[in-house]
Amino acid sequence: MKIFRKKEAMVISLVVCAFLWKNANATFYPTQGSLYYNGGYYMNAMFLWGVPVWSVANPGYEHDLWIHNPRFFTSTCTTMTNLPDGYDDCPTAGIADPSGPVFSFGTYSANRINANHWYIGAWSWTSHDSSMAQTSFTLQGQENTNICGGVKSIWCMNATQTSNLISGYYMNWGGYPSIIVF
Repeated sequence: MKIFRKKEAMVISLVVCAFLWKNANATFYPTQGSLYYNGGYYMNAMFLWGVPVWSVANPGYEHDLWIHNPRFFTSTCTTMTNLPDGYDDCPTAGIADPSGPVFSFGTYSANRINANHWYIGAWSWTSHDSSMAQTSFTLQGQENTNICGGVKSIWCMNATQTSNLISGYYMNWGGYPSIIVF
């Protein structure tokens, strides 16, 4: 009887370990990537998910670049991405961002994101406040949901959960191009 219980406990332990190992990289945000800034008007990101998981039935996802000083870029931006069913969320930057503008790109169809596939996205701005030499920023991953009954509009995407991917760094205007890996 004791031997059977030990074997049973070992099998259960192995199953639990296998499940935890398999889902160790299961997140709603990318598990690895990089952020490149050219020191001027352009920034891009490369990123991938280990195992994408979502908390809502028809999830969306946004890659949010929160610029802490709202005077650093004095224009909106344009973005592009190869995320499936992607969108440019820059027109909403600064509208409901009390702590500084959040420039974003995203997807209306996060459930179409594939594991271990590299995705890209880029931001481009047209003007900068010349008195601002640097600003801190945070790169965030955000799961969202459509609150307009499936209408594909950037104004209908509402955050369900957010995680910081990169924080504690600065953008330096006119500085050397830089890459941050996460």
